[in-house]
Amino acid sequence: MRIRRIHWAVAAIVITTGLLIALPVLRKSSTASESTAQTSQGSKEIYISFDDYYYEVPKQKTVDDKIVAGAQFVYNLNAGIKTSTLDDLFDDGAVGVQALVPLNGDNQAFERYLNNVSKPAAASAFQGSADLSFSDRKDGVKAADLVSKKDGQIIRRQYIVNLPQSIAVVSKDDSEAFRSIGRTIGQASAKFSDYGDVRIQVLAQSFMLKNRMFEDIYAQAHEDLKGTTSVDELNRIADQSKDIFALEVKISGVKVSKKEMSATILFADQKDPAKSKTGSFTFRQSEGKWKLFTLQLPNGSVTGTSQ
Repeated sequence: MRIRRIHWAVAAIVITTGLLIALPVLRKSSTASESTAQTSQGSKEIYISFDDYYYEVPKQKTVDDKIVAGAQFVYNLNAGIKTSTLDDLFDDGAVGVQALVPLNGDNQAFERYLNNVSKPAAASAFQGSADLSFSDRKDGVKAADLVSKKDGQIIRRQYIVNLPQSIAVVSKDDSEAFRSIGRTIGQASAKFSDYGDVRIQVLAQSFMLKNRMFEDIYAQAHEDLKGTTSVDELNRIADQSKDIFALEVKISGVKVSKKEMSATILFADQKDPAKSKTGSFTFRQSEGKWKLFTLQLPNGSVTGTSQ
């Protein structure tokens, strides 16, 4: 499962032709009913964005949230995708997901925004036309289909859901994966009772990593990780990747499966995006809590199992 990194400057330009540029987030509290720990016992993989939405990952697909910060691309598991633009990704069948504007679930504001902003932008992005239609999902949430065309050919499809923050699912083709993500996308804080705790925990781990607080990381780690590593070893692998600690750390969300929860760590170089690097956290359940099981940095890793 390898994909060549798209240069961020290119991504910032090309993203307007498919995903719309994300705006500040406005979150709305709501009653929660399920925990991510319970979800991890099931057979489905869930992606939970820290922009307060989630969706089920279709079978035989994987989620990549390294390409553009704050967005995800879903494509075939173990696919050797090579690309230099986002258009190439969509041409290869990838599905993109990204938060748009915070409309607090207001249906009139949703329709106005799509008619006055999104539809004209979708037409001009490809120097063609755009068709917009509205519908109601089975759960009562307002949704819209926005289709960009050029010379009569469909260039891009957007299925936009009016959650407290509107979410766009973007594809070129009307694939089953595109429809599946659109059907299952929902508000994370309304679905998972521990959404806030998980978000705080993962972001706290990134803060401790950024500040090399390895004694604290070790103290909170999974027992199996403690049994195979030490604070000194954490410092050693950090020294092998010491240039990352001058970079900005970004985490967009987590993937939750039957056994694990994982998060991609993006070490973003704002001056030279080509030098940005990635790592990852992997957590497993212990005593009813998610605990760090594997830490992977650009030039080294530690894990609770033999490598």
